[in-house]
Amino acid sequence: MQQLIDYIERFVKLSSETINELKELARLETYEKDEYILEAGRHCNKIWFLKSGMVRKYYVHDGKEITVWIHTENETFTSLQSYAQNIFSEEYLQACENTELISISKSDSEKLAQNAQIMTFVNAMMGKEFSNIDKHSKELNQRDARGKYEYLNQIALEIIKRAKLGHIASILGISQETLSRIRKF
Repeated sequence: MQQLIDYIERFVKLSSETINELKELARLETYEKDEYILEAGRHCNKIWFLKSGMVRKYYVHDGKEITVWIHTENETFTSLQSYAQNIFSEEYLQACENTELISISKSDSEKLAQNAQIMTFVNAMMGKEFSNIDKHSKELNQRDARGKYEYLNQIALEIIKRAKLGHIASILGISQETLSRIRKF
């Protein structure tokens, strides 16, 4: 739990009351490698903080798995559209390694939303995440295959070090063969 508290306190200092409330509402979850945290066709009613391990977010298009992102330690994630709109998820969340997560259910996050410190954190984190998504998508769209790989290497070295080659290629929108050639040089 301390890892989550430290993460939140990068954005806002928490009172002991808020820390106690977090400890009361958050749950530890563990998943084995390749186990699903969420499958398409199910409602996503949690937000997760990645304590250890790695989680792949992907969807299936024309029978092919398309990796959207791979989350590593000290990141938060969810199936945002499913969570926010209370609709069935179109994506999968799968542990790529043995993984420990801290989860907060939607009903408990709504309770936490009454806390000013938590709302300050959520607003700051969401601003940072939306800004990063905007920046990263522009950067990746303006680069050739080698440039995409080099950029991913700058912003997400843990993905490069630990993820399967096919998953990395999918994030970059290139073939695994192209990625293999790029990595040789």
